[in-house]
Amino acid sequence: CATAMADRVTELLATATAPLVNQLRKMTPLDVDTLVGAIFVVCAVFTQIALVVIARAVGKALAPATPARTTSAPTTSTHQAHVAVTQKPPTAVVEADISGFAWMRAAGITPGEFASDSNAPVPGVDSDFGEQAPATPRSFSEQAAPFSPHRKPHAHYSKLTPGELTRLREFRGLLNAAAVDEPTLLSSSDLKRFVNDACLCRYLRARKWNLKKALKALIATLKWRAKTRPERITCWDCAAEAASGKQYVVGLDKENRNVVVMRPGRENTKEHAGNIRFLIYTLEKAVWRDHPASDPPLGSHVEHHTEKLTLLINFTGWTLATAPPMKTSRETLQILQDHFPERLAVAVCYNPPWIFAVFWKAISPFIDPATYRKIRFVNPKRQKEQSRMGKMFSPNDLDDDMGGARDSKFDLKKFTHQCDLYDANKTARLGQFAAAEAEKGE
Repeated sequence: CATAMADRVTELLATATAPLVNQLRKMTPLDVDTLVGAIFVVCAVFTQIALVVIARAVGKALAPATPARTTSAPTTSTHQAHVAVTQKPPTAVVEADISGFAWMRAAGITPGEFASDSNAPVPGVDSDFGEQAPATPRSFSEQAAPFSPHRKPHAHYSKLTPGELTRLREFRGLLNAAAVDEPTLLSSSDLKRFVNDACLCRYLRARKWNLKKALKALIATLKWRAKTRPERITCWDCAAEAASGKQYVVGLDKENRNVVVMRPGRENTKEHAGNIRFLIYTLEKAVWRDHPASDPPLGSHVEHHTEKLTLLINFTGWTLATAPPMKTSRETLQILQDHFPERLAVAVCYNPPWIFAVFWKAISPFIDPATYRKIRFVNPKRQKEQSRMGKMFSPNDLDDDMGGARDSKFDLKKFTHQCDLYDANKTARLGQFAAAEAEKGE
């Protein structure tokens, strides 16, 4: 009896699902990609909403309910009065990390936990001396400490407020002190070349001028650079990944920012290490400076166009089959977030699949407004959106399949020649700096 009932149930299920099975068998590979993408979007949206709800619940649970208490500071002399000190319990800011917004930092934007940090100093206001490096001057007019920015004219620091300049001096002192305790941090000439004043200011701006957080981030980058040696990667080290033209630096946009073009539809390898190496090479090429020590440090109140990058991601030809592995995507975001802070100006997603648009609209209410403004979608079928390309890019620096005059067909020979010239110049500049450092040591 039980067997007959099971057979009957199986027969009913087969009859009910027969139309669906027939439809699935008729689907093309593109239809399958679309269906899988839709399922992924729905799951991702519900997961994001659940994480936000959990984060808010945890935040409320961890928030202290006890009122602020007033204590009296002990006196050491009869001439000293008791000073009342109001101590407020620290607020646990956990929502940003728990809710899965760590990827925001990949755009060079600091999420809410930094922006809402009550201990973060206000640029231009020299108020918190508790985090200052030893022997750092407490006023703009005092002489700089030996480990502070020096040997530069005053005009070099003209784009910093007095408070920001003080923070830069403190940061330089903390970095030098850390290098004494851990010599490997600045053990090579390449690492010393990397930590110029402009670089230090980028880490300070990314952490809202909080010295402790900026130093922690910079130390992590120095250890990463000591291990990966990004300046020493050449085009021939990633020749297989470069062969398809899936990634290259094309020129400048109308704000004089270097443009990095990415074409996921031309993905030709699935090797994780090779793709990451090629990403690092491309980013280093886009931000390369022959004389980094001459780059002026920039404060929060000035434009940063000369330091920024524009990412132009052309999704034409993209399918789930060409999508990189999740491991590669995660490390890509981590590298952009942790080791290239304050670099991204805008990311233009050209001709994205509809699943990207659906996913973006679903999560946009939970995204920091500053980050939201940096991501732009362009549908070539909509004239208003396509016109944005002409406003951002000159025709000669924009591929013809995106509305420009530049030939979109990838010329591997020309690309390799350009990379060889860049690699040769880079090697020469690094050698010159190493020789100068060796003379200082003598």
